[in-house]
Amino acid sequence: MKNIEWGYLIGSDLFLGGLSAGRYFVSSLASLLPKNGEDPTYQRIARIGALLAPWPVMLGCFLLIFDLGRWYRFWKLFVHIHWSSPMSLGSWLLVAFSLVAIIYSYSWLTTEQRAWIFSRIPKRLHFLECLNRDISGKRRVLALIGLPISVGVGIYTGVLLGAVQSRPFWNTNLVAQLFLFSALSTGCATIMLVLAWKPEPPNSHGLQLLYNLDVTLLTLEFFIVIPYLVHGQLSVQAVKDSLALILGGPFTVLFWVFFLGLGLLLPLGIEVFESLPALLSRAPVHYSARLTAVTGVLVLAGGFLLRYIFVFAGQMSRFN
Repeated sequence: MKNIEWGYLIGSDLFLGGLSAGRYFVSSLASLLPKNGEDPTYQRIARIGALLAPWPVMLGCFLLIFDLGRWYRFWKLFVHIHWSSPMSLGSWLLVAFSLVAIIYSYSWLTTEQRAWIFSRIPKRLHFLECLNRDISGKRRVLALIGLPISVGVGIYTGVLLGAVQSRPFWNTNLVAQLFLFSALSTGCATIMLVLAWKPEPPNSHGLQLLYNLDVTLLTLEFFIVIPYLVHGQLSVQAVKDSLALILGGPFTVLFWVFFLGLGLLLPLGIEVFESLPALLSRAPVHYSARLTAVTGVLVLAGGFLLRYIFVFAGQMSRFN
């Protein structure tokens, strides 16, 4: 029952992949929503998300590689595409997303930032200076291309678990939906933290946008958790037994208090409390930087705990 093969590295990889997907998703929305693409508030959100998007998923891929028994053979994942293998398809999806995310992030660099980067390239790689071009005009195109890919990465982190049919705790497509909404929410949380650290000019339109989006995502996440529990209780005995891990078992406190309570419902309550005056009066509200920072930290912690619980509890469940 307690044979754990996927450990902290896998849990961290699932979290980091979803985090990158969420950042790109929010940045893409902020790039595509303004009709003229020049709204400074949206641009700031889009730039923050774009610059932060590529790095977590790349770190997660390295963790995944080193979690392999023979990490130096990871390249075999890319020799053949197995259409029935989530691991094979997911590997290509992560590579495609990483490349698009890097290019999209590059499109948001200023002339000075690009010059600084290329000034540090060794002389023997001098030919790479041909890449020092302004591609800011392609931002909306890159946002449009990367948007569905980021959603795919967010879903994939749950599909990878759901595909393991021998683990009843994972064996439902609700896991993929839960991981998707959680991933997009962590992307919002990251940008909220940056805005709390470097407050906006007087108006709070940027935080209002992020709060409204995150309230929607956290609400959807909550209403996936409930069907997941109900579905499990109405399923076969093995699935019911697997839910006992969070219904009185070793993960009960972690799931109900730390994930659902502190990592989902508390930040949702704070965001509703902060956003409600603006929704009722249609007037801009000056959000509390401290509450924004607390909310962001709670959402990120909840997102990680969700993956931790599912990775470890899922491996402790099995069909008899």
